[in-house]
Amino acid sequence: MPDHLLQLAPDGKTLESGRRLFYSRRWRLLGGDGQWLWGEFDVNSKRPIESTVQVVEGRFYCTCRARARPCAHGLALVLLLKNNPDRFTVGQPPDWFRSVQHQATRPARVINDITRADDRLTARLELMDSGVDELELRLLDVARRGLADTQAQGGDTWLATAARLTDAKLPGLAGKLRRLATLGTDGTEQELARTLGDVYLFLRAWRIRDEFPRERREELYQIAGVSTKKDELLGRPATTDHWLVLGLVEGQEDRLRYRRVWLRGEQSRRYVLLLDFAFGDFPFEQSWPLSASFDGGVHYYPGSYAQRAVFPEPRPGGRPYDGLSGYASFSGMLENYRKALGVNPWLLQYPVYLDAIRPKKGGEQFLLVDTEGVAFPLVPDYENFYRLLAVSGGGAMTVFAEFDGYRLRPLSLLTELGLVAA
Repeated sequence: MPDHLLQLAPDGKTLESGRRLFYSRRWRLLGGDGQWLWGEFDVNSKRPIESTVQVVEGRFYCTCRARARPCAHGLALVLLLKNNPDRFTVGQPPDWFRSVQHQATRPARVINDITRADDRLTARLELMDSGVDELELRLLDVARRGLADTQAQGGDTWLATAARLTDAKLPGLAGKLRRLATLGTDGTEQELARTLGDVYLFLRAWRIRDEFPRERREELYQIAGVSTKKDELLGRPATTDHWLVLGLVEGQEDRLRYRRVWLRGEQSRRYVLLLDFAFGDFPFEQSWPLSASFDGGVHYYPGSYAQRAVFPEPRPGGRPYDGLSGYASFSGMLENYRKALGVNPWLLQYPVYLDAIRPKKGGEQFLLVDTEGVAFPLVPDYENFYRLLAVSGGGAMTVFAEFDGYRLRPLSLLTELGLVAA
């Protein structure tokens, strides 16, 4: 029987890896009941790799990231049964084994669908791992050279690295590096250091993602570019409310256009980020006029600090929106931002509604200043500063903006006529 199971190895390399694991001292909780083998392989993390073999039917289950089945861990269990059966204990299996048994009793079509989906995700994660490895080498090279020497190389190096990350299915990180390529060489050391710090935080988190709670790991996947399927999102509970469109941002990368739409719930007081894409000249699927309101349920993407969502069936609100209030100063904004960052350290945009804010020009920078004199700069590509100045007359105004932890991007202003684009 063991020899028959070993013949199921997908290739010689996997079988050889199984032989190496056969000698490892990291195996624990080895057991069996005549029909099943099970064992845990310690990988120096909170949760070991859990591997099982259904001996009679020749089925292999494992929590490792290998694409092929049987994997090296399952083959190592078979080799242990063949060459050192005394290491197995006949007794009560571990708790996690029950879920494997339940999966094995499900209809074959369901099992195959799940297996194919898992294999696709596993293959993508392996490809993403290779991209992360290459990016880490690039960051270590930057650390050795220094920021000044890195800037002197120009943006082509970042564009080349971004292209390789795109090939490795890491579009989120690729976008960050493409933006670095547009910084130029003058006065951008701070921006470069901030961006590389954020990227390195992602890399370190990616290495230990298996230790994260599911919600935190889902957020990390979203930053990397792994999207949750719409059908899965619609299966999550909906948050029903009266939603106000507070701001929109449109942009383009190559021929792919994107749009960020921010909504706020009247009763829940929660923000929603709707992210849409359109290729070339094709229109976006849904229109979201600024200051319009909609009723309906939104389905948030999984995460410990959920922002992005889908809004499948919006209905016109048809009534006034109530309860909109903003921060009286930047101190309140920063306090809540720090709390949000403690829950989700990968927040890319943070929505803020600000009261009594004045536009001001400080040297070459465009600023927003609160009543306490605290100032934050605007994002470099913001082009409507003088419009802010004209609308406010240099006085206080109410602004809805995105905050990235360093700078603000105004999206709308509250005037006597209602919300207008900033």
